[in-house]
Amino acid sequence: MKLSQLLCPVICITSLLILTARSARADPTSVKVAQSTNTQDAPKITHTKEFQQPSTNAQLLVQSPPVVEPELEEEITVTGTRTPRLLNNSAGTISIFDIQKLENTFVRDIGDLIRYEPGISVNNRPTRGGNSSFNIRGIEGNRVLIQVDGVRVPDVLGMTNTSRDLVDFDALKRVEIVRGAASTLYGSDAIGGVVSYTTKDPIDYLNVFGKPVYFSGKFGYGSADNDLRQTYTIAGGDKKLSALLLYTRRDGNETQNRGSLDPNPQTIDGNNVLGKIVFQPDHRNIFKLTGELFDRQTNTNVLSSVGPTVGATILGFNAEDYSRRSRISLAYEYVNPSAAILQRMRTQIYYQDAETTETVQQLRRVGLSNRQRNSQNQFLQNVLGGDLQFESNFKTGSLDHRLSYGLEIFNTNTSRPRDNTEINLATGVINKNIAGERFPNKTFPDTDTLRLGLYLQNEITLANGRLTLIPGIRYDYYKLDPNKDDADFARINTSNYNVEGFSDSAISPKLGLIFQVTPEVSLFAQYARGFRSPPYDDASIAFTNFAFGYTVLPNADLKPETSNNFEAGVRLNTSRLNAGITGFYNRYSNFIDTVFIGNVLIGGRSFQQFQSQNTSGAEIYGVEAKGEYRFSTRSDGFSLFTALAYAVGNNLENNQPLNSIDPFKAVVGLRYRSPADRWGAELVTTLVAAKDRIDETGGAGTPSSTTATNLFRPSGYTTLDFLAFYKLNSNVTLNLGVFNLLNQKYFQWSDVRGVSVSDRNLDLYTQPGINVAASLTIRF
Repeated sequence: MKLSQLLCPVICITSLLILTARSARADPTSVKVAQSTNTQDAPKITHTKEFQQPSTNAQLLVQSPPVVEPELEEEITVTGTRTPRLLNNSAGTISIFDIQKLENTFVRDIGDLIRYEPGISVNNRPTRGGNSSFNIRGIEGNRVLIQVDGVRVPDVLGMTNTSRDLVDFDALKRVEIVRGAASTLYGSDAIGGVVSYTTKDPIDYLNVFGKPVYFSGKFGYGSADNDLRQTYTIAGGDKKLSALLLYTRRDGNETQNRGSLDPNPQTIDGNNVLGKIVFQPDHRNIFKLTGELFDRQTNTNVLSSVGPTVGATILGFNAEDYSRRSRISLAYEYVNPSAAILQRMRTQIYYQDAETTETVQQLRRVGLSNRQRNSQNQFLQNVLGGDLQFESNFKTGSLDHRLSYGLEIFNTNTSRPRDNTEINLATGVINKNIAGERFPNKTFPDTDTLRLGLYLQNEITLANGRLTLIPGIRYDYYKLDPNKDDADFARINTSNYNVEGFSDSAISPKLGLIFQVTPEVSLFAQYARGFRSPPYDDASIAFTNFAFGYTVLPNADLKPETSNNFEAGVRLNTSRLNAGITGFYNRYSNFIDTVFIGNVLIGGRSFQQFQSQNTSGAEIYGVEAKGEYRFSTRSDGFSLFTALAYAVGNNLENNQPLNSIDPFKAVVGLRYRSPADRWGAELVTTLVAAKDRIDETGGAGTPSSTTATNLFRPSGYTTLDFLAFYKLNSNVTLNLGVFNLLNQKYFQWSDVRGVSVSDRNLDLYTQPGINVAASLTIRF
């Protein structure tokens, strides 16, 4: 099935939507814009029935439209075009989570965030590691860009506990997820999509009561993992100078499951501190200084690993995993709506430092002796960078233009120290040569990665505002510079493989189109080129393992990974119904994967050789839909909502199914909101199909590569959740959630992917049974 086949249902539904729109057409209303000086503070605007949306998009930040009291509001996205734009007038598919949605759906981590988002998943490692990273339409890991206030979240590496779940959601006011390639605006690593976090500002709190000082405490509990959270916030100041200090403390235990095996005992504690100072001397200039510190400590008694293993029997296994991310950034924004050429400028400089440390103590029995093995793996990454963005709004004849252009430059330093010590408890002999490796070592040398990107995008409206074209292009330059004199790397690179630095560049174009068929119905289409530069661990890795007889070679000739992404769909937006359907086809080339390249003699012994190489890649196509029907034209009352996603993926290297594709998923719910939003509730059903298309050949070449065979195929399942909130008064809000009301035993494919049917720990991957969560927020 190709793109043309996928678009058939989209085209067929268009006629039905047009007829529906005409029958549901209401009286025209004007547009109301919530004013904001920050492009990340995407406001909501009310729906308009005139052909004025495109021109309104071009003027959202430079003029104040007439204010009326409307019945229907529309969301605005910032991440899709780097400028505020109506979500329903965007060329791509974007999911938006505002502060109310984050609160009402109990979002505590990245798994909670996408709970009701078909087409997006998160891999969880229940035996010890927790959440890993996002999977968007089958592309995952470091191929999805994650950023906090425009600063990239550290990579995830092949370690047990490396994770990109390094944010505290109580510090966020907004999350946007762009599905599909976004390299034209965000460069490398956005080949699969973008997850953009925006942290809270002092004014977000000071506006609650309109007072110069604000204080709040939020207290939450989740029964699935005995999670206790406390968040304390204090903000003060005025429109000219304001400050914010937010602190979150988390304490919890292992997540329960519905299997026959108890989860590994865990204690989890964490802290998050967010501080901001905002100085706005006048209405045109704003300065923002941000400091952030996130850390998490997880201690696990890994009972699931106790027992026989290669060459030994593990008698005890304790792990201490620590993650930390800290950053400081200084941003400046200039806004001058009356300027002739440059209406907006935004710049930022930042430094971020991140660490993941895994410390393991094993008691092992080898032969007749007991041995204590102590190991420590670290992943260290820091980044220093900055960006500069301009915006110019102008006309040429009958065309309206919003021109966005800018640059970003940053340097990332990455290191992976590894150490291992084994002590014979009978003799006291200390051994640093373990499992064929001499420690301490590094499988790749410390590496600097320099990246520079220049981009240009033009949002053009014509045909009296009914047609919008959004062309864009980006130039990226990247350079890898490994430290060849790294002594820890030389200790394991016993074959003296030559590790070379290299540099290259890439061009990433895109073209979006939105056509307003009627005031209620719009068609959209987009082509986007994706790009990802060769990563340090693939290009510079080199070592030889003598115990297991294999060697890994570096490769400085790697080409960047690329993709061609096509997307098209139709949207309907009336006073009662907001719905859309999208078809997409994505073709990925030059995926980088480790492949077997033959045998080589080392010291008269045959060793298997492996190397990271470019492969044929993959193709992924599918359909997504989302909608909500309100029983009245007001924002309160009852509504029905749904979302679904279906995708197919093929590994073009071995012509097998792509295992990173999630099975069909649909979400259906009934929601109620009281007048003035005093209280609300919703009942949400999630339906997931069985996973049937699986590659069990162990084929390489894509992000779903696995060496396991006879893989576990989870059955389909249905869950039911209940969510509610109640505002006792303007100072106190209570939230309640009951999850898996049917107490189903089920597995998520994203968790068990690559797990064999015969795995003795399979039941550890079951999701929690019925569980509750609650939070109480008190504001002054």
